[in-house]
Amino acid sequence: MKKLQIVWIVLFFLLLMLPVVFFEWEENVVSEIDNRQLTNNPFGENATEGADLTTQLEQYVQDRIGFRDQMISGYTQLNDKLFHKMIHPLYEYGKDGYIFSRQKENVELGEVHRDFAEMLAQIQQYCQQRGVLFLFVLDPEKAAIYPDKLQDGIHYDNSWVQEFEALLEEKGVRYLDNTQLLRDKREQGEQVFNRQYNASHWNDLGAFYGVNQMLQTLSEDFDAITPNRKEDFVIGERLNETLLSSRFLIHETESDFGRTCPIEVKTPEYEQEVERNYQHRGFGYYLNPEKQAAGVPKTLVFQGSYLNEMGVKFLQTGLGEYIHIHNYENVLDFDYYFNIFQPECVVVEAAEYTLNDTYFNAQRLKDFSLNPALKQDDGMVQQALEQLEMTVEEGETLATVRLSLPENTQYGYLCVGKRTFDLRRGEKGWEVTLEKMSWDPRKASVVLVDAQGGMTEYCRG
Repeated sequence: MKKLQIVWIVLFFLLLMLPVVFFEWEENVVSEIDNRQLTNNPFGENATEGADLTTQLEQYVQDRIGFRDQMISGYTQLNDKLFHKMIHPLYEYGKDGYIFSRQKENVELGEVHRDFAEMLAQIQQYCQQRGVLFLFVLDPEKAAIYPDKLQDGIHYDNSWVQEFEALLEEKGVRYLDNTQLLRDKREQGEQVFNRQYNASHWNDLGAFYGVNQMLQTLSEDFDAITPNRKEDFVIGERLNETLLSSRFLIHETESDFGRTCPIEVKTPEYEQEVERNYQHRGFGYYLNPEKQAAGVPKTLVFQGSYLNEMGVKFLQTGLGEYIHIHNYENVLDFDYYFNIFQPECVVVEAAEYTLNDTYFNAQRLKDFSLNPALKQDDGMVQQALEQLEMTVEEGETLATVRLSLPENTQYGYLCVGKRTFDLRRGEKGWEVTLEKMSWDPRKASVVLVDAQGGMTEYCRG
């Protein structure tokens, strides 16, 4: 009997120790159960700067304890079976079998929205000065299309969106809001968001309509751009048996659009060298030869999860040369990407729920600024390029040119032949990254604008 008791005690302590033994030590890990990056070691190089150490350490242990996802999943399933109650970090039940992202307090128009509107105005001005078309696209969250399917007691109010769009109109920003389109499609009996699966995003059908409205808007300036047709895709059905980014069991079919047009993929040529925020790595570069031949412009799209998840195939089909960057944080380095890809058209897309300081750094939004377009000045002073210290770092596809410039430099430009690239302050001085094929030191010159507006051109003798 005593031996049996000892065995049970040993087994008990082994069970207690298992979560510690299987502690998740790897940095920058994304949880499958709640689709977020787990807290990194507060004493490591990836620790969040300025965060409270005690809070960060507590969250680190909670996030990394062994079998965390399995325990959350089991507890969630048990509550669902016994009480029809969803205990989940991401989701909650609505009415009539609908599942929504867990609802938060209603948003009010704030400083981050004003700064975001100002950023968009600056990007549009930057594009216009360079003869490039610009469009901002706002996509609604599920609750904006199905507010009547939310739980009783939840009053969804997104009136801040109308106030935000009024700001855009004041600033002359060209924008498209897909909300009314998707409400109309719902009224016509179409399921543009899943009842359950992927509760945070539109489905393939919603993406088809949303992207088409974007293409239709762009066609007002480029006749070669035309909306997609359903006939351009093979449409089948897909069975979803768990919620997205979750092990929560469901049984739901949805329309599945399969692209049919041939696409050339250039992503691997650039992916390792194009810098992106470490949390938001989404990137793609595609060519549609048929659309290119028709004259569809080269388009750079800063896009969020709505387009990353479902929209890519519709943009591949509708555009000719299509480059996409994950918009969160990365759009704050707009000129870096513009210099590399030299687009003819720029689109910034964002979902309603992302316009906050969780997805976009508030201080960087406030500090956001871009170079004005370079203007020729007859009074420009001429100097020898050799006076500037210049280094060039070349990769397989991209080249980064770095310069040490006078302290009173306000704006700087690198000119290579007939192309002009904007210099920006970096950690190692002023720099610009461009495609290696665009770099030719024999044709290079540098134009600087000082704080008083004086211009100096440094060129080879």
